[in-house]
Amino acid sequence: MYQCPIDYYIDNLVFNADKSCWAVYRLHGFNYDYLSTQGKVNKLVQLARVYSGIMSYAQILVIPIEKDEKEHFKNLKNRLSHKDILYESATRQIDLTEAYLKEKMEQSGRVNDYATYFIVKLSEAAEYETVDKISECVKYFIKDPINTINVHMNLDTKDILSSKIDAYKKMANRWLEDNQYKMKMEATITEETQWLFRRMAYRGTGISAKMFYQSISKNVYEPEKDELVIANKEKIVRPYHKDTVNLLSGSLETFGRNLKVTTGFSTSYQTFLPIVWLPEQNEFPGREWIYELQRQNMQAEVCIHIRAVPHKSALHQLELKKREIKSQIEHVEQACDDIPEDLLDSRSYADLMEQELKEDRSPLLESSITICLADSDKDKLEKRCSMVKEIYDAMNIVIERPLGDQLRLYMSFMPSVRLLIKDFVLRLTPITLASGIVGVTRELGDNRGGYIGTIGKEEKPAYFSPELACLLNMSPAATLFGDLGTGKSYNANIIIYQMVLYGGYGLILDPKGERSHWEKALIVFRGLISTVTLGASMEDRGKLDPYNIYPDDIREAHELTLNVLSDLFGLDPQGEEYLAILEAQKRMEQMQDKPCMLGLASMLEKIPESDHLHEPAKNLARRIRLYRGNGMGGLLIGEGTEDAIKLENRLNIILLQNLKMPSPETPKNEYTRDQVMSMVIFGVISAFVRKFALVKRTVPKGVLIDESWAISATKEGRSMEEFISRMGRSLYTCIIYNGHSTKDLPTEGIRNSITYKFVFRSSNNLEEAKRLLEYLGLEITPENMAVIQTLGSGQCLFKDLYNRVGVLTFDPVFQDLDDVFSTTPKEAPEEPQQLDDGMENQETERLEPETDGSEEESWLPEEQPEFLETMDFEFSEDDLFEKEIL
Repeated sequence: MYQCPIDYYIDNLVFNADKSCWAVYRLHGFNYDYLSTQGKVNKLVQLARVYSGIMSYAQILVIPIEKDEKEHFKNLKNRLSHKDILYESATRQIDLTEAYLKEKMEQSGRVNDYATYFIVKLSEAAEYETVDKISECVKYFIKDPINTINVHMNLDTKDILSSKIDAYKKMANRWLEDNQYKMKMEATITEETQWLFRRMAYRGTGISAKMFYQSISKNVYEPEKDELVIANKEKIVRPYHKDTVNLLSGSLETFGRNLKVTTGFSTSYQTFLPIVWLPEQNEFPGREWIYELQRQNMQAEVCIHIRAVPHKSALHQLELKKREIKSQIEHVEQACDDIPEDLLDSRSYADLMEQELKEDRSPLLESSITICLADSDKDKLEKRCSMVKEIYDAMNIVIERPLGDQLRLYMSFMPSVRLLIKDFVLRLTPITLASGIVGVTRELGDNRGGYIGTIGKEEKPAYFSPELACLLNMSPAATLFGDLGTGKSYNANIIIYQMVLYGGYGLILDPKGERSHWEKALIVFRGLISTVTLGASMEDRGKLDPYNIYPDDIREAHELTLNVLSDLFGLDPQGEEYLAILEAQKRMEQMQDKPCMLGLASMLEKIPESDHLHEPAKNLARRIRLYRGNGMGGLLIGEGTEDAIKLENRLNIILLQNLKMPSPETPKNEYTRDQVMSMVIFGVISAFVRKFALVKRTVPKGVLIDESWAISATKEGRSMEEFISRMGRSLYTCIIYNGHSTKDLPTEGIRNSITYKFVFRSSNNLEEAKRLLEYLGLEITPENMAVIQTLGSGQCLFKDLYNRVGVLTFDPVFQDLDDVFSTTPKEAPEEPQQLDDGMENQETERLEPETDGSEEESWLPEEQPEFLETMDFEFSEDDLFEKEIL
């Protein structure tokens, strides 16, 4: 029988039954797949330095994280407002998405990522921490002599001096400070420390560990304890041992080489495979023998026990081992026999180990490396065991599956529990152990948002909530860059769609008119979309008059007007026409009528002839009036009677027609007249974006700017981008730039404010591909260049909130959304062939929709997608047609 090895835990400290104290740290995951060879070597050296910094004893746990999808979607629902008009639609989509992922994950596996924990035994110096003064010790002894002896001699492990706990906390913080610069890590909190124990019984079941909480509101639980005051206000912590024992609830049964762990909620079959031999020299990079399990998504847990042998002692032990090998070789030679190859390999390995230890002055690590596989099905567990053995056989690594040691190996996986079996200990240098590579993360996105796609070949689900950056005091700005036709607009639509569906507001600037059908085709948002079309027609005149954009702020309207006329007419800020505008705007403030561009022209005409600005003002007024009837220019010139554009609906789309956008590579001084007009209009629209962002709401707002380079080319556009990029956090507004090149970002300030980076395929321009890799913070290597040049449609390299980078494949889930968002032209369906059988012809005709030809052709397919069938909406007769079914 084994007794519970844990007495007490608090924060990241675990007090063991063997009178030791351990500190638990979680390693920050780092990107590995996209590093260069030198970058991977640097990571190897970093890990080796961490191993060298172990004081005496340490344990490393690499744990597969099985995300609880049900809990995730439950939390997503709980954040929705029941008063939101889209609440029912959002919850239905969440339920359907959850069902879709459940089926998908049964095929690809439940594991999302891997977490790495360092559990370090703190120095024994603090174990004898006592009261400072002898007089206090005497008072303590007189008051409670038996407890004093127990505590000071560590005879009663249930009692812990509070001063000892404080000393261990200081020591744990000091160790973290000394090692954090080598590899980023952080101390665990009490709840996470509890999870490390609770999760063991639920391995491989897909069921989240049942945690202990103080209340139903999930207040953090700490083991029950008594705090006793003794001499001179010194405190003793006396934990309730049963509370700690309950952490490890579950029954254990041995079945051959497996363990069966049962709780009231699950049954888990587990097996443990220690590594008994590693090759003396292993190819690196390329054969990262621990990370390979993660890369193959074997859902394997790894436990490494390390006892550090100091440098001098290590050299002495190594010298003794070399003498033993030499003696064996000499004995074989005297017998005139051939020296065994494994003996020669051992001598070579000992020489290499000695050289490495002397060069780095590093300790020798007595290491035990064990792999744990678990599943709720015994047959599946056996298959995975065979697969793991095949992986290690290919790398010439020997693993065993002992029959009688499974229970002791299970106990050895408990945090802070020493190795209970000495048979599988390997003596390794820090570099050799580090070559397995632990701490790699392949997760993307966050644990808050909706499902947007899959990660990597394993197709692990990725979730994305742009507004999370605001809540973490970071900029929520995002960019989508890449070649044409790679899916940038399509996937930007998914992001803005989900933001609105889950309670937010959206604004889209669409210069290509690709979303003109959304108001009718996007059923979920029926009646919640405002589409503003801006073209050259009479009814659109004056819609972009700066005085209509800022009807309540004359000074903002004046400034925007100056920018518009300066860009449109190429005015010199030092010229007389520019001064004439300033003079006319000053006079406009005395007007009784509503200010407008035609009103500005009138004020220009009223500048007296005696004023030297009369002629420039007169010419400028004439040009303004002429532009009123000049196609797209009429959008900018209003007469004061137009209604201002309102952006108060849940999703607002501004469609721009007949714009002649110049190529991003075209210099500004080579723009044609139409291109100049288009750029000015695009710049004015940026004022709408600023107004939209400034509306105070308690829910997030999203702004999608298609062809963002055009906005950046105007002064007003750059000003708006700077404003929202810097203030988006406080305004609770995420701005999404959809462009082609990193050069679309006009200033370093905007570039530095981008948190989310989506980089799509860039195969046409080698230099741009290099810029995109630098933009992501990746090294320019042939491997990374190949990745960015061969991404498929809808795939991108995504850099998330936590600076993790990986390949993301967007997934809209629902076919109706795919049909609405897709901008790829589709061929018309072929005409059905005439059937010879007259009866069959008659049936085909009866299946066609009955229409008198007066109604518009319905955009709906004859069979609605699954998602649409679950929606409760009222449709007009014009929306749906009746169909006769034989």
